[in-house]
Amino acid sequence: MSVYDPIAKQYRESRQSEIYNHIELYTYFNKLGDVSGKSILDLGCGEGVYSRKLKESGATKVVGVDISSGMLAEAKAQEAQNSLGIEYILSDMRKLGTIGSFDLACAMFSLNHAKTREDISEMCQTIYDNLKPNGRFLGLNNNVELSPDAYRHLEKYKYHRQHEEGGALKDGVPISSLAYELDGKPYFIDDYYLSQETYESAFKQAGFKQVNWYQPMVSPEGIEKHGEAYWKELLENPPMVLIEALK
Repeated sequence: MSVYDPIAKQYRESRQSEIYNHIELYTYFNKLGDVSGKSILDLGCGEGVYSRKLKESGATKVVGVDISSGMLAEAKAQEAQNSLGIEYILSDMRKLGTIGSFDLACAMFSLNHAKTREDISEMCQTIYDNLKPNGRFLGLNNNVELSPDAYRHLEKYKYHRQHEEGGALKDGVPISSLAYELDGKPYFIDDYYLSQETYESAFKQAGFKQVNWYQPMVSPEGIEKHGEAYWKELLENPPMVLIEALK
């Protein structure tokens, strides 16, 4: 059973947060560009929120893949209510194999579940093998370079992360992120630290020619609502980054 299975419905509801609306979505779609007519593979698609947004943005084909049956049940329920023609597949992305040739692949906070160099290498290979020549990967990820000392700066935004082992981060160390409060108790999901060097090595080992890293941005609506000063601590201690890899 996936760690997301018990909180599938609650996780979908948590997408109403301001970080999601004013930082995550804006950062991703600002960099994504026009997807009209493109085919897209959404790895670690969860409840399908990005799969739906990508299809609504003009993609002709979207396939979502996730290891959690609970999350996919939510995604399929949304598809049943409002059919967009999205296909969903239950699979560990590391073991997916080649299922097509896509213009674009994405993974939203999925690569940070990789615990070892082997895990991230398998994920990157899956991404590469399912892209067309000159295809592109664009995904959001935990900021692997964020120091645990900076976590306190994010609490005002209801973004909670903890590093239980203390000391310096090293590959494979768990970093827990609050996903939701379930029955009045905090429910943390374990992600894992891997260095930026490890990520880049895995992408290049898979065959990607170039890897780019981008910092998050705030939407104009977010600035209008709260002012620039409100977002200062988050932008100085960004909890997420955008990773782009070019085949």
